[in-house]
Amino acid sequence: MLLLRALGYFFQEALTSLWRSRLVNAVSIGTIAVSLFVLGAFLTVAGNLGDVVERWTEKVQVIVYLDDGIEDRVRASLENRLVEDPAVESIDSVSREEALERFRALFRDLSSLPDDLGENPFPASLEVNLRADHQSPAEVERLAREFAEVPGVQEIQYDLLWIERLATGVRLLRGVGAFLGGILVLAGIFTISNVIRLTVYAREDELDIMRLVGATRAYVKGPFVVEGMIQGGLGGLVAAGLLWLALRWLASDVSSSEMLGRAAFALPSSIAVALVVGGMVVGVVGSLVSLRRVRV
Repeated sequence: MLLLRALGYFFQEALTSLWRSRLVNAVSIGTIAVSLFVLGAFLTVAGNLGDVVERWTEKVQVIVYLDDGIEDRVRASLENRLVEDPAVESIDSVSREEALERFRALFRDLSSLPDDLGENPFPASLEVNLRADHQSPAEVERLAREFAEVPGVQEIQYDLLWIERLATGVRLLRGVGAFLGGILVLAGIFTISNVIRLTVYAREDELDIMRLVGATRAYVKGPFVVEGMIQGGLGGLVAAGLLWLALRWLASDVSSSEMLGRAAFALPSSIAVALVVGGMVVGVVGSLVSLRRVRV
């Protein structure tokens, strides 16, 4: 019962103090929101792109582009050789018309380009899906090298190498985001610490009276800790809202969303909760740092 009464007092005093110095506290909340927004944006985009890369690597393909006007017997011979290769799991045949429709679906803003050219510029192709135990770069390169000079083959492309480079870029993005976010979080702690210190100085006479009538240190410090926690929580909530709006705006880009999947621009609930909880932790840490530097 005493604990609940103390917590009620802490929150009441914290909310009163927040409203009394609302302009200064708004700056503090905004600083935390920007810090957590940057950190959350890097981690969310990197995490979602990492999921996309993982899905792509689950099914590595080698695309064999065919010469225009390739004879049926040459094409059948090529397909038979591919099927007999131990690394090949399956083959999907894509006609020139199907390739054109894919292009128009992925790049709707450029859908009129083939009409402007007056012809279909896309060749027919064979999409070769590799077995799970034959998806190493060496195996993919071996397959591409063996079939590069086969009659009827115009060009061979494979996506494994650039997927690995993209994965490296995602890891770098995570590192940069963590570094920048860490610096900005420290700035948030510093801001809250200074705001709480100013609040303590403004209420110094009131705190002296509380100490004289026997208030414990925890009872005196409690409202300031709760005040910092509320500031941080509000900053995290604002950051989560801004990040949700930003990702929603990115998802409205049809070409990007269809190429990467709308999930690549979704805000995971775990990240949103982490931003709010992280903001509260930042607020508490900032408050404790400030209270250690002043006499309370």
